[in-house]
Amino acid sequence: MSNVLTVVARLRAAAGKGDALAALLAEQVATVRGTEQGCLAYTAHRSTSDPDLFLFYEVYENEAAFDFHRRSVHLVAYRERREAEGLTAGAAEVETFRPIAG
Repeated sequence: MSNVLTVVARLRAAAGKGDALAALLAEQVATVRGTEQGCLAYTAHRSTSDPDLFLFYEVYENEAAFDFHRRSVHLVAYRERREAEGLTAGAAEVETFRPIAG
């Protein structure tokens, strides 16, 4: 359990692009869940008070699984499409966490 890595990422849609970003995120979630065996959880959330704010909650069985995710062809394609379509305002804020031993 101590090798588990949790990732939380926040990103903001560009003005008027919230629904388009939500659709792309749904595609990305389906792809990751279907192709990454070391990914234990991968969910995207949309704020109930700010429809342009999104949050990812990701759990990987270890650092190698997270590295696989970061280098995956589908993540590169997602980022390229997100940028080409101008779907986000600014960079994603990403934090990684490990479980507290106890």
